[in-house]
Amino acid sequence: MTSPKDGDSPQTTHNLSSVPILDVRKTRPSTSDQSPETSTSSLPIRTITPPTLGSRTSTLSGTLSRSSSLNGRLSSSIAKFGRSSVNSPLANATDGSDDSRSLIVRAFSPTIGIYASKEVDELAVKKGLKRGFTDLIRPYGNKVTGKVVVRDSTGSSRAWEDFAIHFANLGDLAGDGVAKPGATDQLEKLEELMEYFIGQGFDETDEVPGRGEISPFYKLFLNRLLSTESMSPHESFRHPVGSVIAISSSTPQPVETIRNLYQQTAQGSKALPSWANPEYLRYYVLVHDEDEDDFSKSSALFDQMKRHFGLHCHLLRLRSTFCTQSDDDVEEVPTCEWLSPSEQLGVLNDTADLIDLDLPTSPFIFASDAVAIRAFVREIVAQSIVPYMENKILTWNDQIASRRRGISGRFISLSKRWTGIGSSARNASSATNLTTSGASGNYDSLQGSYRYDTSESLLRKLGDFSFMLRDYKLAASTYELLRTDYANDKAWKHLAGANEMCCVATLLNPLIGSSSSKFKIENFDTMLDTATYSYSTRCSEPALALRTILLGVELLKVRSRTATDLAAKWAIRGLELGLVGSVGHALISERVASCFADQIGLGSTSWGTRKRKAALWSIMTADEWMKLGRAEFASERLEEAKDLYNETKFGDSVQQYGELGEYLAQLQLAVRMKMGQARRRTMSSARGPYVGGPQDQVDAESEDEIVEQMVTVEKLDGRPRRTSLIGGGGGDGKGASGPEMTPLSPVRLARPDPLSRDNDDFE
Repeated sequence: MTSPKDGDSPQTTHNLSSVPILDVRKTRPSTSDQSPETSTSSLPIRTITPPTLGSRTSTLSGTLSRSSSLNGRLSSSIAKFGRSSVNSPLANATDGSDDSRSLIVRAFSPTIGIYASKEVDELAVKKGLKRGFTDLIRPYGNKVTGKVVVRDSTGSSRAWEDFAIHFANLGDLAGDGVAKPGATDQLEKLEELMEYFIGQGFDETDEVPGRGEISPFYKLFLNRLLSTESMSPHESFRHPVGSVIAISSSTPQPVETIRNLYQQTAQGSKALPSWANPEYLRYYVLVHDEDEDDFSKSSALFDQMKRHFGLHCHLLRLRSTFCTQSDDDVEEVPTCEWLSPSEQLGVLNDTADLIDLDLPTSPFIFASDAVAIRAFVREIVAQSIVPYMENKILTWNDQIASRRRGISGRFISLSKRWTGIGSSARNASSATNLTTSGASGNYDSLQGSYRYDTSESLLRKLGDFSFMLRDYKLAASTYELLRTDYANDKAWKHLAGANEMCCVATLLNPLIGSSSSKFKIENFDTMLDTATYSYSTRCSEPALALRTILLGVELLKVRSRTATDLAAKWAIRGLELGLVGSVGHALISERVASCFADQIGLGSTSWGTRKRKAALWSIMTADEWMKLGRAEFASERLEEAKDLYNETKFGDSVQQYGELGEYLAQLQLAVRMKMGQARRRTMSSARGPYVGGPQDQVDAESEDEIVEQMVTVEKLDGRPRRTSLIGGGGGDGKGASGPEMTPLSPVRLARPDPLSRDNDDFE
């Protein structure tokens, strides 16, 4: 049984009296019963276990929930960010490294575009979703219900329980293919979002993560950094693997509407740019309104669609009636896990009134609708998207990659490089330049991209498809081939992306151990250096440079002792490059301390540990948190530094360094004052005579004097955090008319603000 080809357009093969008939090649015989309730039972044998329609595991979006509901809702605070209530992205993961790894794996998931008719969007609006059908379906892609079986290039199958997909509006993807002039930098939006969550969105009652635990702020920071809205020519992770063309049972001319929607995706306003492959999978959905339409008519129309589209269609039965929290058998629409910083800021602005009243910020739908949507998401993934990607991987690997890996392929590659043989016809006039530059001729330097049908683009899609289906061995070998091609063509952004993903795919491959001959630290260092330099210097893409560094840090950190040392080095490099603002500086400093603390010593004496370095970075992180006004986190970091010093051979030797001891004492006093301890002592001494020795009296008066000085500094600060990037204040740490902000910590690090308007490093 074969599937219809992606480019097939509807053609007429039957003659009905009422409406013209869809004409797409018949691929499978019709079945007698294809109701939504039986859709999952009709999945092919590749599904190992039947899905549990009512189950779903909590994701990172659960950290933004103020209640203990399974679905959660967006809140003005990072509610339940404490160690006892943070939900792991993996189903049963408890280790912090597993959290980071799962987050990275699920961030690079297949993207599916949604193009719905006007009637379908109106039905979703009736249910309370302002932006239509996309907002209704998108959150349910956070995790596909049940296990998803994926076959790799060698034919081996593996079931994944945390498989995810990303839904996006097809019009937004097509429109974002062209760079928007004057768009706000992603890092500025990310910093603004994090400032909100550590400021007015912070819940004072939440517990602070202890030693060895990943900060929920950092997980949110990494999640939003990996979330992007737009496509890019240098990678295809955001390119649609398939698209959902949805019509409603109330559509006046359903067949003609499907034809028009298809044409718009192929050649109309929803067509992708020239560097994006237009031959992606089309999946047709008929949305039946249970409250308004006749199911017999919808069933007849759906039977007609099944005869032509086979597996690539689905009947989705929804209710259009608006429901509230007080209704019976309802469920709150979950929050989408993969929101970009600008999208999340928009959500916060739209729901500000509801947040202040402590009301749900997401609409409620009937439980039957949620079950039907989860069944639809599972069916499109298991029956269409995964088999389609597997088929493309086998085709491209056999036709392009395998030949390139052979002797003849290497000879042709050398011929292209030195003689220009194999150059495209459109660049034949520049054959002289090809022989001198070594370029393949397929790269358009003016547009900064390859056409979608060139071997370089197809190989990049092969690597990305393999990565999204978690075949990291094939992905790494494909990126290795592309590194040479992109370097010859001087396609710097493509070269940076190939080095970045080659490093990530190799580190994610569980078959390559730290003792393997392929696991060479110098190779990872070289790839990270090439990617970071190309992104930041040649392409002016600081967000991608920061993404590369953090991906390398998180994956190297859990490897060998030498890899952990390299992870700490690159985390420090990210700080030195000035890629983050005040909040990001504190979060990455925590990761540096964690890298040094996790290093295991050699021998019985544990020689070579980095406990003192970890303690020093914990103190520096506490200083950063105090500058941001978060004494709770600063106190935890100071306790961590104390424990680390005590674990060393000479734990008390830190007091022998006068400046460091004085600095630590002032920092601890600042933390106590901010948390109210020093202030309470001052008030108790004012209520009555002080009971104690003369020296205690002197120490108390000295401490009270220091507290009064620091209170004065706090009053001058006005706001301990950096001024808002949106509110009109500059990024230089000054308000609109106020004096320069002074940090709450006793020592100010001589570090310029990377998001300052005066800093032109990346402009």
